Amino acid sequence: MNKFKLDKGAYIIRLPYFFYLLFIFILFSTTLYFLVNIDSFQNFKISFYMKTIKFTFIQAFLACSISSIIGFFFSLVLYYSNRDQRIISSFLNFCFILPVIFISFGSIYFYSSKGILSTLLGWLSIEYDMKIFSLTGIIYVTSYFNIAFNANFFYRKLINIPNNYLRVLQSNGVPFIKSLRLQLKNYIFSGYSSVIILTLVFCIGNFTIVYLLSGSPKLTTIELAIYQSIIFEADLKMAILLGFTQLIIILLISFSIITKSKSFYTFTSYKNSFLNLKKNIFLELIFWLIIAYFSIPFLVLIKGLISFNLELLISISFLKSLLNSLLVSFLSIIISILFTLSSLFVYRYFLEQNLFFHKLIFLSISILLFIPSLSLSAMIFYLNFQINFMIDSLWIVSIINSLFITPIMFIFLSGKFTENYKIEFINIVLFKVSSVNRLIKIDLPKIKYELILITATLFVLSLGDLTSVTIFNDSSFKTVPLYISQLYSSYRYDDAFFILSIFILLIFQIMYIPTKLIKKNVKS
Repeated sequence: MNKFKLDKGAYIIRLPYFFYLLFIFILFSTTLYFLVNIDSFQNFKISFYMKTIKFTFIQAFLACSISSIIGFFFSLVLYYSNRDQRIISSFLNFCFILPVIFISFGSIYFYSSKGILSTLLGWLSIEYDMKIFSLTGIIYVTSYFNIAFNANFFYRKLINIPNNYLRVLQSNGVPFIKSLRLQLKNYIFSGYSSVIILTLVFCIGNFTIVYLLSGSPKLTTIELAIYQSIIFEADLKMAILLGFTQLIIILLISFSIITKSKSFYTFTSYKNSFLNLKKNIFLELIFWLIIAYFSIPFLVLIKGLISFNLELLISISFLKSLLNSLLVSFLSIIISILFTLSSLFVYRYFLEQNLFFHKLIFLSISILLFIPSLSLSAMIFYLNFQINFMIDSLWIVSIINSLFITPIMFIFLSGKFTENYKIEFINIVLFKVSSVNRLIKIDLPKIKYELILITATLFVLSLGDLTSVTIFNDSSFKTVPLYISQLYSSYRYDDAFFILSIFILLIFQIMYIPTKLIKKNVKS
């Protein structure tokens, strides 16, 4: 394929990606310079440092193992339920992207010593001993999201088993469960290395969960230690060292997939299973127990709406926090779209030219998935400190959010964006279509539905984030999740649950509108 000259529009489209690379370079080089030039650690506590690292990875490996095993079991039950595949997969996706603060407080409301479960068991004179503010609670809430993530991976594998595989197994009288253990084992677990490493990374980077559920100084992860070092101890040296340690360990763990993969393993197709599945009362019971498990946190909505407080709803403090949350999400999405479209454009260009650089583009974007949020926040805090805190908190939090959602958007859109790129490239050269016209008139219409869906999803994720906000908040800047957390910490439980309920209902509406819009457009 012949190379062609880039027009001026191509260079403009590439600019956001180059700004992204420049920012990442400045950030990491500044942090490395800081670490190299540290004179001494007068108050450095090696025992605390090692205990923090040890606990971080112990709880992460426990939560990751639980998520993997239970996720696989759940996928089998959901597959055998023989229900609508799109609904089940969408339900699991929805459970994965729910705001962490919602699941955390929903679990507290149900499992705490004065929660629903304790009350029900008290009526039955059964002693209740689960402490939600403990390692058990941290692992439970961390696993909630990752069980949904793993279950969805395996479930999509199961519903996409090739029909000829199933026909051969049935004709030879091989039981389905046995075939999963033997004949279909390689198929089911192909691509799972990406999922298990991402699961481990998610379990390590669970700051919000530990922040809310850690009931003891012993339950301190690296991210919580970073937060304490910056906020309470003003020890930037320790924060940077902890952040960089976590970053290096995670990158070493993730190295195998961020260097070998040029895309993460996903499914976009659904099909009716060839396997004739008969209804079983026992499996039906387990199916509804799984639905109940994922639905438990939603009980907090009832509690919140019962505690309706109009005065709090129209208060200046709440409205300001809501406005800040919406602004953060909006700015994060705008920055992320610019980064993503620019990155995809550069990525596809190297694909069209048959150059290996497309792998480097993918690597430069996807690597952000493996950088813990608080570690990155600590680095950006130091960078902002170096320039005398010139960047406003709203912009810093938006930038941090955009850096985390950009790889998700990039990976989600990359398949559709580069679809039939070889044939498309020939036509572009033949008809001399400019880069700007190609992006606006060809690329954007091609990915518009996917872009709407992923934008809504990432908007919700940004709304519910509590991580970087805890470091960069001040008297004039706080978001709804932080506002809810402060209400709860002030023992205003009813108010916290009420605002949380309103917040979640808003999120449901945000998620519903684009889905409805897409369905109408498709029908028309």
